Amino acid sequence: MKQEENKDTKEKSEKKFISLLSDTTFKHFFKIEDYKEFFNTIIKPFINMDIKDFKLYDAELNSGNEKRDYHLDILLVSDLVDLVISIEMNQFPSEETKYKDRLYVYALLAKSLNSGEDIKKKKVIQINFNKEKHPYVSKGSFYLMDKVTNREIKDFEIYEVYLENYKGIRYNGDNKEEAYLSLFTANSYEELREIAGDDKEALKIVDELERLGLDDKFGLAYDNEVMQKKMINTARSWGYDDGKADGLEEGAKAKEIEIAKNFLKDGIPIDIVSRNTGLSEEELEEINKEA
Repeated sequence: MKQEENKDTKEKSEKKFISLLSDTTFKHFFKIEDYKEFFNTIIKPFINMDIKDFKLYDAELNSGNEKRDYHLDILLVSDLVDLVISIEMNQFPSEETKYKDRLYVYALLAKSLNSGEDIKKKKVIQINFNKEKHPYVSKGSFYLMDKVTNREIKDFEIYEVYLENYKGIRYNGDNKEEAYLSLFTANSYEELREIAGDDKEALKIVDELERLGLDDKFGLAYDNEVMQKKMINTARSWGYDDGKADGLEEGAKAKEIEIAKNFLKDGIPIDIVSRNTGLSEEELEEINKEA
């Protein structure tokens, strides 16, 4: 009896909490057919169609390097419709990173689609799941506008989901979508189970998250993503804060250079990297030569 108790205690101490709000987690679940219905519930309202025929496009683009895979956005594509769905899981949202993510999506799409394919022929819908609260709305929609003609660009739609607005919601048998979004705000497995209630799809997600919490390899990939995103946010916040000491400014510049190197290695155009890092195109040309 005592041996079993020690085993349970050890298991609890070693189990890492894995949040649903992670690119690494999303990609894991989306590749498994059993969980498609869960994601269909939260994505279908934005695209007005079932996502069962969509697949992860970046599965073919995976670099094999877990420390860099967090750069690859979640892209869903279908052979049946001219639509690309980009999904951002923002655990640490900021205006700067949201802007960077949008530009990165467009650059990645332009680079990654089949040779000769015109990006303008595909509609792009970007959905940002943000771990933040909005004072007025739980969801927002945005459209791009041509600065010259002042006309709406119908090829792109952007949706923001403010997940903290769903915090505290529990499944009651009639609020599946809201309860599923509430799962993204949970900070413990106990809270996840409270939110899921008796919903079978949600409970399957929670069971798998607990299993992943004991998987050392998955935990390493998950931690790498969290660390890299925190690093980028810290570097950007330093870079935009004029009140920091010189040492911090130098550290921020070093981080920007590190980020820029990764972008350039991924084939992102220099002018886009420049707008996202604050480095001049001349500086980036030198960095490119040294890489």
